[in-house]
Amino acid sequence: MKYREGGLQEFQALDPIVSEDCTTLILMSMPSVKSEQEKFYFADQSNRFWSLMSTIYKMPVKTKEDCLDLLHRNHIAMWSVIQTCLRYRSREDTMQDIVLNDIPAFLKKYPAIRRIVCISHDTLRLLQQADPHAAAMAYYVPSTSAADLWYDAVDKLLPEYARALGVRL
Repeated sequence: MKYREGGLQEFQALDPIVSEDCTTLILMSMPSVKSEQEKFYFADQSNRFWSLMSTIYKMPVKTKEDCLDLLHRNHIAMWSVIQTCLRYRSREDTMQDIVLNDIPAFLKKYPAIRRIVCISHDTLRLLQQADPHAAAMAYYVPSTSAADLWYDAVDKLLPEYARALGVRL
């Protein structure tokens, strides 16, 4: 991570988590500072993403391997719509100099993906810029970040994520 004038830091996307049989892509804008440090999506313990996925799929997520197993068994890929950007800490509202990932090429390489779940309105907006065709098959879900005060509990997020993932609870 490199620092720029004004306290902005340069961030680089993590590699996607994906396999040939993935049918769903979970897309976020850019991983958090903690995720970048840990080199793993949603690594911040205060983020509710993995506990939410554990509830939906009824699988443990105590370790990184558990999380990867959950994604693999449920044919879920994970990536960020942004390749690089400048940002203050993990704040999505401070992003500048955004370079988008090549979503059309990614979806061409993994043609089994037929559902995209965009975590945040900014992610959906950026996906519409990167690939309007892909945005047409996308579902918006709110952020699982503990900083999101609208959804202060997993129970409030659960129905929206289950619907977007195509899972009946």
